[in-house]
Amino acid sequence: MEQEVELNIIGLVYNQTVVGTYGLVLSEASGNRRFSVMIGEPEAQSIALKLNNKKSPRPLTHDLIHNILGLFSARLEKIVIYNMVNDVFYSELHIRTADGVQVVDARTSDAVALAVRSDSPVYIRASILDIVGSVIDNQQDVVQQDEEGIDAESLSNEELDALSEEDLQQLLEMALKEEKYELAVNIRDALKRKENQ
Repeated sequence: MEQEVELNIIGLVYNQTVVGTYGLVLSEASGNRRFSVMIGEPEAQSIALKLNNKKSPRPLTHDLIHNILGLFSARLEKIVIYNMVNDVFYSELHIRTADGVQVVDARTSDAVALAVRSDSPVYIRASILDIVGSVIDNQQDVVQQDEEGIDAESLSNEELDALSEEDLQQLLEMALKEEKYELAVNIRDALKRKENQ
């Protein structure tokens, strides 16, 4: 069996080149390689809600799947990104049932959204990480944070609402420092909406 590398979810970055998509940034748990998977807005919001410990008023699709698994005494053991074809990642769910482990094919975005709800680990086959992984050092992290700060002006209210309070506070400080007052007002409004929830 091919070696699998455990991944951590770093976060979500709005993709400015393709409207309505996000980059799901993943990094190896015991290394310094990162890569991103392009995912749609609904899946990004579903992942962001869970990462920020927010609940939807009604169960989202991934909540529903998680609840159904629990109802049948099954649990998601792990997800594995097992292939990549034409820059599209392929994943599988490893579901533990009374009859053993069942493997189900899934989109990577759906698999990760389910994994965060189940507190299940995310893995990638080592051969794929060797292809897509980029080594990130501290210097590059600073550059990436600066770039994300510049992108903040294009965030919609829904995207701001999906961010954590801590992230919003950091963005607010950056916006005031750079005298981007319109952005600061939008961020302050998002913080107020969080307080009223």
